[in-house]
Amino acid sequence: MKARRNLLTQFEGLMQALVEGPFALLFPSRLEPVEIMRKLERTMEDNTLLQGEGRRLAPTVYDIYLSIKDHQDMVATQSTLARDWQNDLIEYARRYHYTLRSNPVIRLHADSSLRPGAVRIEVGMGNEQMGGDMHTQALSAEQLEQLKAQLQAPGSRQLPPGMVEGAQGYGTAPAAPPYGAPPDYAGVPNQSASSQSLPVQLPPARLTIRLPQGGQQAFRIEKPIINIGRQLSNDIIVEDKRVSRYHAQIKYQPDGKFVLFDLGSTNGITINGTPHMRQHVLRNGDRFTIGSYDFYFERR
Repeated sequence: MKARRNLLTQFEGLMQALVEGPFALLFPSRLEPVEIMRKLERTMEDNTLLQGEGRRLAPTVYDIYLSIKDHQDMVATQSTLARDWQNDLIEYARRYHYTLRSNPVIRLHADSSLRPGAVRIEVGMGNEQMGGDMHTQALSAEQLEQLKAQLQAPGSRQLPPGMVEGAQGYGTAPAAPPYGAPPDYAGVPNQSASSQSLPVQLPPARLTIRLPQGGQQAFRIEKPIINIGRQLSNDIIVEDKRVSRYHAQIKYQPDGKFVLFDLGSTNGITINGTPHMRQHVLRNGDRFTIGSYDFYFERR
């Protein structure tokens, strides 16, 4: 009976994609969190693994990829959204008697190849070696404080996306770094934990990104550090083999300037036609190229 329902769910998902795809292209609308919730449920349903005695093991790690625009619309409330989606998946698993080896881990990513309204979800089983259901991996106090300093403002009680609160403290999947927390780089100015946590009022600034496959997307700069590279935890993902995992960083300085840094990449950055630049103070109208992506910087 479960196998039959699983096939029916897959068929319904296929038919919905065939109907919604052309309609979304002709009549684009704002992507709503409830749409992602339903896609998460279908993704869990489609990716369960059959165990002994007819039990089904459900995925515990869900990486959600959105267009740059949709990601920007949801980034301010991503912790709350991740918690709501997580609770819904737990209830969905209970309803259909699926096994969860840990609380679902949900992470949001921006993907420049996706059009607004499109969603791609990739799943993983997480800590499959752990015994029992509904466990979380405990973080040390030092790790927790570091994550809080990097991802939260003072007084905020929101957790970073992908983190869950349980009896053992805060836990997250070890398969990928927490969203928005790339490693430190030697020779590149980094914010200390105390300065990262201070709220900063940024002047209006944005990047217009010309994509190699044609078209362009706008990215508003709304936080002091923007990371660019091939790794999925970057703020802007550049899908080009010539681009390093963590290639470049735009950092807002106390003097009110935005500075573009190369993070020790192999191929460097071309800025205003000059190749292999390692550092540059961005001015309104500056252009720079990383791999096959062209960036146009604007500020008021």
